[in-house]
This record gives sequence, C-alpha cells and structure tokens, in this order.
Amino acid sequence: MGTTPSATSASQPVRGKIVEAEVKVSVDPGHPLPLACALYAIEAEGGVWLCAYYGTNRGVFDFLPQKGAEVDESKLGIAFQVKQFVPGGLQPGSWEEFKKSRLMTYEEHGAG
Repeated sequence: MGTTPSATSASQPVRGKIVEAEVKVSVDPGHPLPLACALYAIEAEGGVWLCAYYGTNRGVFDFLPQKGAEVDESKLGIAFQVKQFVPGGLQPGSWEEFKKSRLMTYEEHGAG
C-alpha cells in the first residue's frame, strides 16, 4: 500500500521545487533563542523529498524558502536535518503524516 520513504539518498543535496511547506517560529521564556521549524515537500526527478530544518539562528528566519521556490540544498545556506526520498511522489496523507511527526515548536515539546 503506497511507497515507503527511502533514506538511501540522504547524503546527496536536495534539488527541486517546493510543492508543500510549513514554516513555524516559536518562542519560549525558558529558551534564550526562538526556534524555527521548516518542513518541506520538494518535487524532484523520480519522486519527492520530505525535508525538515530546525534552527535557532535568527539570521536565516526571513530567508527560509517558501512554497513554490526552486531549491538546491548545496546553495541554500541551510542544511536539512531530516531528508527522506519518496519514489514516485507524495502518497495520500504522507505530507500530513510527515508534518505531524516532524513539526517541532517550544509549545509542543518544551513542557515537562
């Protein structure tokens, strides 16, 4: 039922067009710096990359790529901490499941 994500190509730079994006910046009084979480579905040859970036460098927050942008990770200025290649493209529900499992904010993970 569907195609499973592959981590075999995770060492190569991601290149393609962002077809889905979720970018959130969260703050918390208990942490000195805000946290940016950027999740992407990037259409590439032969499938889609599901990628996640997490960072506290305010200098990149305004420059995180948005939906519709063409990206080349080797020239992006950030590195994705999570990269999963889904051969053949997004399956129904796979983007929602990726967001649910990878979205990180101080509000969701900072308590307790």
